[in-house]
Amino acid sequence: MKIHFFILTTMIVFFACSKDKPQDTALDQDYEMINVHPHDSSYFTQGFEFRDSVLVEGTGRNGTSRLIKYNVTNSQVYSEIILPDEYFGEGTTVLNGKVYQLTWTSGKCFVYDYETLAELNTFNYTGEGWGLTNNGTDLIMSNGSSMIYFRDPNTFEIKKTLSVKTSSGASVHDLNELEFADSLIWANIWEDNNIISIDPITGTVTNKYNMSDLRIQALDGNPYSDVLNGIAYKDGTFFVTGKYWPYIFEIKFLRK
Repeated sequence: MKIHFFILTTMIVFFACSKDKPQDTALDQDYEMINVHPHDSSYFTQGFEFRDSVLVEGTGRNGTSRLIKYNVTNSQVYSEIILPDEYFGEGTTVLNGKVYQLTWTSGKCFVYDYETLAELNTFNYTGEGWGLTNNGTDLIMSNGSSMIYFRDPNTFEIKKTLSVKTSSGASVHDLNELEFADSLIWANIWEDNNIISIDPITGTVTNKYNMSDLRIQALDGNPYSDVLNGIAYKDGTFFVTGKYWPYIFEIKFLRK
């Protein structure tokens, strides 16, 4: 998912400020800005979700993957754990007092106690792990394809598979970080500046929102900011960030 982009970034660091900026700047904003919060720009954001007022973030890359619980307003860290170096952390979600954290290519989902972050269990799965969220009953997982998988939180067995398509029937690939809110699945698309909303019954994309301006603001704050990745929902607003972004943007999507 993901490592090739950073190899390229290292090779062309001299050009980072000019070549990394997206070209598809939004002409009309698809969101209302509510607030801007600090974000640790060392975090390679993978999973991003609120549990009450606590933001739970999972980060990636071998040797730096971690799980953090913190205050979004002042970045105060309540607790965190660091994954062993061999694991590349991925999507993260909280359900029934447990935190679930995927790994990219290791085929493991770690399960922790939400309060203590003590490891409780490990599930094995086939293929890659990318995004993870839940609807209150099932875990909802992406693997970088056009498919979304509903899994049993007690066994990790697949209960339902959803193919994501546009209203015209075209498959939508590279589904990445996920959030479930307002009875819809919200998804980042890897290396894309858009967030889409998906009908969880039919798999049809119901809307697409351009976040290019947020990417530009992130680059202005840190020239090493990378792709959009991170959608969390709390009290009627969405919190959006990206890998190595210095900001978390609190927004409301505008109806289309």
